[in-house]
Amino acid sequence: MNENLYCKTIKCPICGKNFDITKVKAKGCRVSSRDTDFCVYYEDLNPLFYDIWVCEYCGYASQSEKFENINSRDAKILLEKLSPRWTKRSYAGERSTDLAIETFKLALLNLQVRNAKASEFAKICIRLAWLYRIKKDKKEHEFIQHALKYYSETYEKEHFPVEKLDEFTCLYMIGELSRRAGNYEDAIKWLSRLISSPEARKNPVLIEAARDQFQLVKEKLGS
Repeated sequence: MNENLYCKTIKCPICGKNFDITKVKAKGCRVSSRDTDFCVYYEDLNPLFYDIWVCEYCGYASQSEKFENINSRDAKILLEKLSPRWTKRSYAGERSTDLAIETFKLALLNLQVRNAKASEFAKICIRLAWLYRIKKDKKEHEFIQHALKYYSETYEKEHFPVEKLDEFTCLYMIGELSRRAGNYEDAIKWLSRLISSPEARKNPVLIEAARDQFQLVKEKLGS
């Protein structure tokens, strides 16, 4: 195993069994570049590959930061509906891009089983799009569309802030993902809404990014 990876034993909040997860040492995460939809590239190990923890005994899968914070209702649903269908397997150790994609799809399945909020689906779908982009796989576009759908639903139906997501970052993501999906008129609409918001100006970095993407869309439209 890579020297910048290490294993840790944790207890599953669903089935109560101990299992191993793999984490990346901070020194192993050196950023090389970022895309306009916040996809981050690393010189060495990509911590995104290890962001999903999967219990090998019951199949519970979630982002590491939320893994232990599942409520009793959702835990009961997963134990009753997901676990009986699960075949024991471990995801500890070094992960390839394909294995990372598999863990994120397991997290997606967990969200579907417990009928999670749109914002939770958006986070997983955009990360699947990034992983397919890293792999240079056309399925990236499929997950861009899914992420766009769920960010739009989040904006319409949820109250901000939604965990770490604020209203203006959500607006930006809808505009940027619309651009990437080729929905240029929608991109113009959403990016314009963000740029014209007095409140959003408190985040000048986000506004500058929105202006850059707005200009790209205008050039695409030939205006």
